[in-house]
Amino acid sequence: MWGASVTDRDALLDATCDDLLTFLRRSVPRTAETVSSMGLTLHQFRALVILFADEGCTTTDMADAVGVHPSVATGIVQRMVQRGLFERREDASDRRIRRLSLTPEGRALAEEVVGTARAQRRHQLETLDDSRLEALRGILGELIAGLDRTRVPV
Repeated sequence: MWGASVTDRDALLDATCDDLLTFLRRSVPRTAETVSSMGLTLHQFRALVILFADEGCTTTDMADAVGVHPSVATGIVQRMVQRGLFERREDASDRRIRRLSLTPEGRALAEEVVGTARAQRRHQLETLDDSRLEALRGILGELIAGLDRTRVPV
């Protein structure tokens, strides 16, 4: 059991971060293969999933969510518009703002992509028994609730 000293806490935090990053790195190649087979880059994949979850966001919101500079997000959005997956629409209350939405083709692809990603994550989670899944859900809930409080600038 880890003691209460700052040094032990720091070591535990570092080790946990390393484990989490290892899991994410090792799980991404499968996602990358799936995304590539759909003709998307990883950034385009993330943008598609983000817009599916947050219809009506702006390109600036998209940049923040994908973790890229706004100029990079503009290029991602432009390519998705050219492919017929995204649409830009004028904001009803402020004509200077353009809101993003999925086209019917974009929505169908997003549903396929989200379904594939969910199936992959579900398969990874099947190794845990019910009590560990419940514990993980609790931990993830706490982490999600703390996201806004602990946001670190990139």
